Amino acid sequence: MHTKIKNFVASKVFERFIFLVILLNTVVLGLETSPFLIENFGKALETANLIFIYIFVIEAALKLVALRGEYFKDGWNVFDFLIVVLSLIPTGGFFSGLRVLRILRVLRSLRMVSSIKPLRKIVQAIFASLPAIGWVGLLMVLLYYVYAIIGIHLYRDIAPGQFANFPEAFVTLFSLTTMEGWQDTVFPFTEANPANWVYFLSFFAVASFLMLNLIVGIVVENIEVSSKMETNQDATENSDLSKEIGKLREQLDHVEKLLREHEERVGENRDRVG
Repeated sequence: MHTKIKNFVASKVFERFIFLVILLNTVVLGLETSPFLIENFGKALETANLIFIYIFVIEAALKLVALRGEYFKDGWNVFDFLIVVLSLIPTGGFFSGLRVLRILRVLRSLRMVSSIKPLRKIVQAIFASLPAIGWVGLLMVLLYYVYAIIGIHLYRDIAPGQFANFPEAFVTLFSLTTMEGWQDTVFPFTEANPANWVYFLSFFAVASFLMLNLIVGIVVENIEVSSKMETNQDATENSDLSKEIGKLREQLDHVEKLLREHEERVGENRDRVG
């Protein structure tokens, strides 16, 4: 029975069915944002949500039976399990005032990440990049700190709303890093003194281009590493499978040889009797 459940959970049919349910659940969660649809089809949408929850609970139960202790060793299984548990928290009665619990149902749409292999690669690469990104972030903070001090000394008197103190200077520099509305910030300074371009262009070059591209490069590198590791893992599994097939062939050849020898002996005995 355990083997049947394990094979069923690992089958492509089961995976595709769960993916379809996740996709439909995501669509229904989006439909629930429409006041018109809630007013006219609210009960149907609520029923659909209950069906989705029951299916996810059954899926988790089947995987727990199939994988047993191995289930929680996979981070994606833990992620799916936590989302299912959060989905089971009631949103009515005593919990009706806690709107955040109802909002938690939206997290079920995140299961799309665990169901699509390329998305899993990207998320794994982002998590693998966090230590390196943390060091880049620390370097950016130091960069902000240096440029904030320079900006405060240069522009405190002419732009008190942007460089009066550290918090304002940090916010100004962060907005420049995103390149959102940078003209409104920079042009008044450069019109007053063209030499101010040196300060802002140097900051753009280091913060907006070098640092942000460095973060992107770290993530892309980890995606490539993750893909190579997965390719090597698949190659190892294929190699192991080839070895098993080779052993089976050797065993079949041995059995076939024994059968031929047995048939030859039987033939010889018949000739002697005849």
